[in-house]
Amino acid sequence: MKYSRLTDAVIAVTYKCNSRCSMCNIWKEPPKNELAAKEFSKIPAGLKDINITGGEPFLRNDLVEIIENINSVNPKARLIFSSNGFASEKIIYFMKQIKKINPNSGIGISLDGIDEMHSQIRGIDNAYSKVINTIIDLKKVGIKDIRVGYTGSNQNIKHLSKIYDVASLYDIEFTLSIVHNSENYFNIDTNLTPAFDDLEKELNYVITNEFKSINPRRLLRTFYMNGILKYQKNGKRPLSCQALKDFFYMDPEGFIFPCNILNKPVGNIRENDFKTIWNSAKSDKLRKFCENCNDCWMVCTAKSSIRRELLTVAKEIIPAKIKTLYPKLAEISH
Repeated sequence: MKYSRLTDAVIAVTYKCNSRCSMCNIWKEPPKNELAAKEFSKIPAGLKDINITGGEPFLRNDLVEIIENINSVNPKARLIFSSNGFASEKIIYFMKQIKKINPNSGIGISLDGIDEMHSQIRGIDNAYSKVINTIIDLKKVGIKDIRVGYTGSNQNIKHLSKIYDVASLYDIEFTLSIVHNSENYFNIDTNLTPAFDDLEKELNYVITNEFKSINPRRLLRTFYMNGILKYQKNGKRPLSCQALKDFFYMDPEGFIFPCNILNKPVGNIRENDFKTIWNSAKSDKLRKFCENCNDCWMVCTAKSSIRRELLTVAKEIIPAKIKTLYPKLAEISH
């Protein structure tokens, strides 16, 4: 299979981390044989959306050089950096440099609760104030594409709507995910998802407010959020997975995975070029498996599925928006 349709990737540049998160054990893993900066030029060209993650990506002192190499093969890609927001000075310094290399760059800062709740989740004192200060500093230096990324669990689900309101207060985007268990990324199998009633109440608050927007990206996000409810209820993805078709995950050592949930590497870019890995019999076999996989509904793989099924998605979003915001009009249309 040619990789001409490949558009999205999540690339972990390090597993070093300065958080001590309760829902993730990456920070317990000592860094191993991480790719050198120049080796990141081995990723495929033509990507449109690249999430640079970790660990904490801003702990790589050669991050600017890494981005130069990624940008050399994907100059038109949109780069989003996932960060915990704690190494504020480094984050500000690097983002200023990165914007010069790729102006189409943004950053997502993790925020899982108000005040002490965020400290409990992330295992860091004064975590909430550190994140807010980093967001303020990013805005001061002209970084416009900023979002908060909330991860919901049974521990903090009642803070979901509160974090959404914080994002609105600072005029930045809001994204979310629900805890998952994973061997190859989070390295944990004890995460507990929220009680469905609590999740539904909190998500409905966010979805109702997002319907007020005319921003296409925010409206598409309501489909993803509603998909979270469906997945938590019946364990089935609303749309089939596009892993190893539109999307791949690469770890800091260069191993290529379908996603950050399935612990099934298909190759390593140190040993083979990406095209050989992508077109291998091993990748073909796993690609077919992913078509029917129901192990997750996470934004990394949901995004490409939504993009590929825009008509299906629109048929759900438009009536739902009308019903939510204009209930009398919805009654007349029926």
